Amino acid sequence: MNAEYKLCIACIIFSAIVYVIYSSGIASLLTDVQHLPSVIRQYGALGYTLYILLFIIATLFLMPGSILVIVGGIVFGTVTGTLLSFIAATAASALSFLLARWLGRELLLKYVGHTAIFQAIERGMTRSGSDFLILTRLIPLFPYNIQNYAYGLTAISFWSFTLISAITTLPGLLLYTAMADELATGGITPFFILKLCLAGMALFTLIQAAKAYARYKQVVLPAPGKTKRSLPINKNQG
Repeated sequence: MNAEYKLCIACIIFSAIVYVIYSSGIASLLTDVQHLPSVIRQYGALGYTLYILLFIIATLFLMPGSILVIVGGIVFGTVTGTLLSFIAATAASALSFLLARWLGRELLLKYVGHTAIFQAIERGMTRSGSDFLILTRLIPLFPYNIQNYAYGLTAISFWSFTLISAITTLPGLLLYTAMADELATGGITPFFILKLCLAGMALFTLIQAAKAYARYKQVVLPAPGKTKRSLPINKNQG
């Protein structure tokens, strides 16, 4: 199938789905922390499937996924909520990556290759390979959902991307889900505030460890604000 034709089909389908998402109220539901838990609970056993589907929709269409992680903790608790979020986040990342690959590297570079995020990831992967993916998953340099599509334009294999994304996503999912579960069951107490501080310290320590790993591996990470400029891009890679 012609690459331009595939892009045209993808745009039509994407636009139709976006219209349905917003006209049906799904978009507003995905950002409503107070109402969404009760909706999921109404579906009983099907609530597990509904939660995963909503998580995937939010990721594919670049909506904030952190709200779904919090809702998962509120509705399902720490263990089940983390597991469901892990499954949904991994599936959504894989689907985004495959969609970018299906559309084709050369075609997407033609239309979005000039953007700062795509160029920064391209240069980082060229220099450091999988190490750059590990670090950008642990350190919030770029929006997570956009990364899923951006890495589909690089030469990294699907399974390497999916495995690394799954492993590096798990710590954050666990911490956010646990905190949401604690808040929903016990409310704001001195013990909750202590746990929240410890969780924040854990995330901070993880990020600092990732930065130390970057220095050890001599991985050059984009400094804040540096991604606003155009960077040279190798269109012949992959």
